[in-house]
Amino acid sequence: MQYGAIVVTFNRKQLLIESITALLNQTVPPAKIIIIDNHSTDGTKAELQTADILANPSVDYRYLTKNIGGAGGFARGMQIAADPNLDWVSMSDDDAIFEPDYFEKLIAYQQDHPNRQILTGSVYIEDGRLQADQRNRFTNWSTFQAQAVPEREYRGNFEFDQYTFCGVFMSVAVIKQVGVADAGYFIWWDDCEYAVRTAKLSRPVNVSAAKLIHKTALPSLDFKSKFVPDWRLYYGQRNRLITIKRWRANSLVSLGWLLGFYARLAIKLCGPFYRGYRKMVIRVYLEALRDASREREGLNPNFMPGQKF
Repeated sequence: MQYGAIVVTFNRKQLLIESITALLNQTVPPAKIIIIDNHSTDGTKAELQTADILANPSVDYRYLTKNIGGAGGFARGMQIAADPNLDWVSMSDDDAIFEPDYFEKLIAYQQDHPNRQILTGSVYIEDGRLQADQRNRFTNWSTFQAQAVPEREYRGNFEFDQYTFCGVFMSVAVIKQVGVADAGYFIWWDDCEYAVRTAKLSRPVNVSAAKLIHKTALPSLDFKSKFVPDWRLYYGQRNRLITIKRWRANSLVSLGWLLGFYARLAIKLCGPFYRGYRKMVIRVYLEALRDASREREGLNPNFMPGQKF
């Protein structure tokens, strides 16, 4: 099997070098590493040159003329990966550090189960916790509400529905059939929407013994305990609503959920959780609803990368 690895990066040169080094040190290394640099301004290219990474013939480095977001980066990487010399491709951001035998284990599983076209491994954060919300099962295909696969199931391999672009490994044939990620999402939910599309072809399997470390600054596991004002919240809500509009199983169910969601939000706004950020939260969820109803994608000037609230 000839496989490639897509890595999307922006202004995290040290993490990027660590992630690329982990790919180069795989027991079964990728034939091609596609680095999509989302217009980094921190000297990423020079750092890669200093580390002799760009001299490696398997590395295909693409510097974009503007930041098109994680969604755009993965879409561009998928276009490049539709290469007749590649059979499979992985997707990850620059903060995914693969254990040396990650792809060896995935490839061995696929060889024993040739009908499987989408595989993943287990995601852990730096403190050793399993980041279970990276592998979910939908509880409702009209609202795409999901539950993390229970930790006990990681004792073996398991099927699930919703993956993230954190170590997902799929046949290039899948990309050719369903197309690339929706670049218009810019960031967040692009991988979830893609999982909905690919579900029609092949249900993902998590090969639990294959592991990676997700060196994310703020683990999603901790989002629910404390509100974090983040410009990306708008994109997460807008893109989820667009996904529901496009792929819902039952429009009445999704409408009922939507009305209930905003009613619960109104009640929660009266409590302490959003204290100090109520105006920001109201703007996030109202603009997300407006833009999703029109399927207006791309950047919203009111929620720009790195914006503080």
